[in-house]
Amino acid sequence: MDIVPFLIGLCFLMAASWSDLRTREVPDLLSYGLIVFAAAYGLAETIILWNWQPFLAMAAGELAMLLLGLLMFYGGQWGGADSKLLIGLGGLYGLWLGRYALLLYLVVALFAGAAYGILYTAGLALRHRAAFLRKFRTLLREPKVHLTRKLVIGAGFLLLLLAFLLAQFRLLLFVVAIVAYCAFYLWLGVRTVEDAILIKEYPVAKLREGDWIKQDVVVKGERVCGPKDLGISVEQIALLKKLKVKKVLVKEGIPFVPSFLLGYLLLLLVQPFVAAVFSSLL
Repeated sequence: MDIVPFLIGLCFLMAASWSDLRTREVPDLLSYGLIVFAAAYGLAETIILWNWQPFLAMAAGELAMLLLGLLMFYGGQWGGADSKLLIGLGGLYGLWLGRYALLLYLVVALFAGAAYGILYTAGLALRHRAAFLRKFRTLLREPKVHLTRKLVIGAGFLLLLLAFLLAQFRLLLFVVAIVAYCAFYLWLGVRTVEDAILIKEYPVAKLREGDWIKQDVVVKGERVCGPKDLGISVEQIALLKKLKVKKVLVKEGIPFVPSFLLGYLLLLLVQPFVAAVFSSLL
């Protein structure tokens, strides 16, 4: 990516990350602004170079990220702002034949997002450690969680026994046993943070479009809103107020846009290394 679109994209992502961390929202001006800038830059390159490739690469990048964004949004993994920012980034990187920058960004952003999510969740657990520990102990006593813990521990001991018997697979089996044990407690920790910290009772007056409702709100036998809506709409908020519903359970999401920024910056470090590896293989 050229220096100009890179710096413009960096500015958009920094502003979006700051807004996401402070307000849990990203203004449409930033999301759509990045999409429009990427499209305009691709069109300008096509006109200046008198070559359709920059515009086609931009359009293909935005279309590919639109499809991925829709998949993540309707899968309940991202909000609308995350998806729209990804479309803009797809346009900036472009989807070129024989180039891998956009794919590499997705891989880097995936690992950056996982690390960021774990650290952010750990920070929430430390900040609200009393509530976290109470809920953690409660979840450990739940029958399904208790059974799963026993199965993981049993499988871990079996893998460690096999590691001592099968010398050629010793390291692999040992690593799998440790990873399985850690993965169980990581899953339990994330669930604890969600149940004890991220699920809150919101006054209807403070609801914003896109908030995730945790439980179905039913008034006079009719469902008004709930988890299946993938974010509450303005019309549903107005209806709740009209029906004089005071409070609803809302699941707060982790501000995820900073992970896009982290992946964007990390790609600067990773891309030269990957390019060197590819050149040595070809």
